[in-house]
Amino acid sequence: MISKKPVTIISGFPGAGKTTFLNRIIHQHPSKKFTIIENELGAINIDSQLIISL
Repeated sequence: MISKKPVTIISGFPGAGKTTFLNRIIHQHPSKKFTIIENELGAINIDSQLIISL
């Protein structure tokens, strides 16, 4: 049997608060495990340095 996992897709314009939202969710649920797949289009990878690693 295949187990199903919930998936949430977060998208928006640059500066819309996506990284802030992710960091807030991670802080509010420290006992949960998250997998974050980031698709950054810029030449310099900035968001991966801003997302909290606990």
